[in-house]
Amino acid sequence: LFHSIYGTEGFQGFSLPLSERSVVQDLIGKEAERLCWIFCMVDRSTVDHTVFSWDGDSSERGVDYIFRARPELGRFDMHLSYEEWLDFIELTLADWMEQVQGAAEKSSGIFLWKKPGEAYAYRRDAYKRMSELLSTERASRLSEVVPAMHKAVMDTEGEETRHLVQPRTPPMSNAALSALAALRSAGEEIPLELGPVPREECSSTF
Repeated sequence: LFHSIYGTEGFQGFSLPLSERSVVQDLIGKEAERLCWIFCMVDRSTVDHTVFSWDGDSSERGVDYIFRARPELGRFDMHLSYEEWLDFIELTLADWMEQVQGAAEKSSGIFLWKKPGEAYAYRRDAYKRMSELLSTERASRLSEVVPAMHKAVMDTEGEETRHLVQPRTPPMSNAALSALAALRSAGEEIPLELGPVPREECSSTF
């Protein structure tokens, strides 16, 4: 209900101004609000970097995980504890698994989905890795349900789009578009094509 309350990288419709954070904190608590705030501020490619870097090493469970804000918001660091990181990954995966079938029923100009079904390509590998991560790191609760949920949802995809991947979120505003152009000009490797592409043509994993 609140996870997109301030607007996100992929949703910039109705949103509350950040000046209202204290109001939301009073409604849902500071810990929950912080998770929502991060969800709204974050550059999702930096989330996926931590997900792909995960190797199941238990010695890493005491370290901080660092996300970065969207480029157009200043790319400031956001530090998460191990448990906060897992909470965030669980929220992220659950959010998309609930949405993807509906999103895939139509094309989308802002997400660069040219035809129905292409929504399944969006962060495909990252969501798969999240399901593996959660089933391991929260095995007592999620070892069976998360992989089963992920498989059940992704099995609804038609064959015609299963070869497509879309690792990054396309810019949703002129500010985001300009920020990505600035990062490219500084030498950061950000593909020009941010819509779904065949896996063999993809130059980036996140």
